[in-house]
Amino acid sequence: MMDRDELERRLAIRTAELEAAHHRIEELLEKVNALKSSKTKLSAAKQERDTLRDSPEYRLGRKLVLPFRKLARAITGKKAERAPGVPEARPDAYHHWFLSQRASGASLAAMRAAAQGMKPLISIVMPTYNTPLAMLEEAVSSVRAQAYPHWELVIADDASDNATVPARLRSLAEEEPRIRLKFLERNHGIALASNAAMAMAQGDFVGLLDHDDWLEPDALYEAARLIEADPETDLVYTDEDKIDANGLFQQPFFKPDWSPDMLLSTNYLCHFTVIRRTLLEKAGGFREGFDGAQDYDLFLRATEAARAIQHVPRILYHWRVSAHSTAGATQQKPAAIPSGLTALRQALERRGIEGEVSQAGQGARYRVRRTIAEAKKITIIIPARDRVELVQRCVESITTRTDYPNYEIVIADNGSTDPATRRYYETLGRRILPYPGPFNYSAINNFAVRETDAPWILFLNNDTEVINADWLSSMAEHIQRPEVGAVGARLLYPDGTVQHAGVILTEKATAIHPYCHARAKSSENGGSLQMVRNYSAVTAACMLTRRDVFEQAGGFDEMQLAVAYNDVDYCLKLRRAGLAIVYTPFAQLYHYESASRGRGRSDPAEGRILRARWPETVARDPFGNETLARYEASRNAENGK
Repeated sequence: MMDRDELERRLAIRTAELEAAHHRIEELLEKVNALKSSKTKLSAAKQERDTLRDSPEYRLGRKLVLPFRKLARAITGKKAERAPGVPEARPDAYHHWFLSQRASGASLAAMRAAAQGMKPLISIVMPTYNTPLAMLEEAVSSVRAQAYPHWELVIADDASDNATVPARLRSLAEEEPRIRLKFLERNHGIALASNAAMAMAQGDFVGLLDHDDWLEPDALYEAARLIEADPETDLVYTDEDKIDANGLFQQPFFKPDWSPDMLLSTNYLCHFTVIRRTLLEKAGGFREGFDGAQDYDLFLRATEAARAIQHVPRILYHWRVSAHSTAGATQQKPAAIPSGLTALRQALERRGIEGEVSQAGQGARYRVRRTIAEAKKITIIIPARDRVELVQRCVESITTRTDYPNYEIVIADNGSTDPATRRYYETLGRRILPYPGPFNYSAINNFAVRETDAPWILFLNNDTEVINADWLSSMAEHIQRPEVGAVGARLLYPDGTVQHAGVILTEKATAIHPYCHARAKSSENGGSLQMVRNYSAVTAACMLTRRDVFEQAGGFDEMQLAVAYNDVDYCLKLRRAGLAIVYTPFAQLYHYESASRGRGRSDPAEGRILRARWPETVARDPFGNETLARYEASRNAENGK
């Protein structure tokens, strides 16, 4: 019998051959698509395809690697199997875009070569129970196809009563020495079955794989690369999508880097997650009684003790939509929501946070409503110049719709001349701070801060209107946290679409508002609009901050960022000081800024100043996602934008 090294050597050779065949298949598929209008040329292409299909490399690919088998089905015209009653779906834009973004054969070959000098052993833990054999084989094949060779697949079968499952598991283990099995004598549930598999794990790190899902071939390499780069890395997670019954990729979830507030809103880490084994042991592994949210409960506990948490911004995990998975709908596992609520409540108790936990909207989205320990005075600063109808609407919405008990309104007037404005000020009964001279947003607000004394300060544009009564309370609950420097709100256009839900920096557009013009309750990209989360910046059209951190940061830049990007620059200064920026969707206001204007009136020089001042964040905003940016660019190109 061959030893493991010889098996790995032969497997590497066959894998390289398989990759070459994969490239030939892709080239042929492109040729067929390009020439399908010509019967003569199409026939020649099909003949070349048939020749290729008879090659040993191609036959090996059908046995080992699911993606290659799916490409083969696409070439031969065979339709993917569909579940009974599921209508045939058409390939969508994301599906084709994703296929174009996968790691190439050359890239995977380079990864294999680089991985030879890497050390971490990654144990893939996979509990099984009556798994459909086709899905089981696809999951296992996706592990065997990994470019990173230092892995073991530890499978705990949770007493499947379908005898074909343990039988197939045994045959798979005979084919692959890196597969290790444990058969439980009775059904324990996914949490304890996963623990049984983890108890057998020998790796330095543990990756979590569901029995009916599958990995991209570069998943383990990308995780191992980050682990090697930073020895303190305790947890790595990747982006993910879903795969439907027709084999179509859909619903991509492009995640931000580590966002602790987002994790308190939902299990955004989810798939694919790799955790240091010693951290798992310290956290206590999975806990019984959290059915449907056992991963969420584990991640909440593990991240509390993790030193460094890394993110791979690539779609490397495919979550199957099936009748037994929460990928399709939360109703598939009704216990998931109450289990998630329990996990969150216990997390607050462990962390000493007073507050309430509730479901936010539909699905596994949660709201942690923190108790406000002391309702400190908030000065609401509203810069204005004439346009009395805007100021009046803004002020009246505050005074009639705000449940926060301790605030004052201060208007910083920048040279109003309209008599109607002056008459309104005289009857308003609020403090008016005259600021003469040319418009300088930074200087006006800095001046107003100096003329007031409240410990908390809210910067608010005069063209806003409060929507919900707890808007200010929803922001105050976060600004009281010592680790938070600024809090932003959700701003909507009058038609109810999003104007602002955080700020992301890019090299091309400097500072953009993600999800601009999206529906406020959109579920796109994991429903990120509906969650409290962290960003690099929020807009000062509605921003709450503390006086002490504002003064320590030097306020807004009056000299170089007089009109635009001063709020972004301020937030980045806070982040440099170690403070978090929080966006909450539970503070909602209308913003009557022109829907077509955006930041178009800003001086391009100010954008250049911001980019030069913060080059690292502009090059890679940790709360953006470069893969999402590429996807959106491709969609815009297709739409002619």
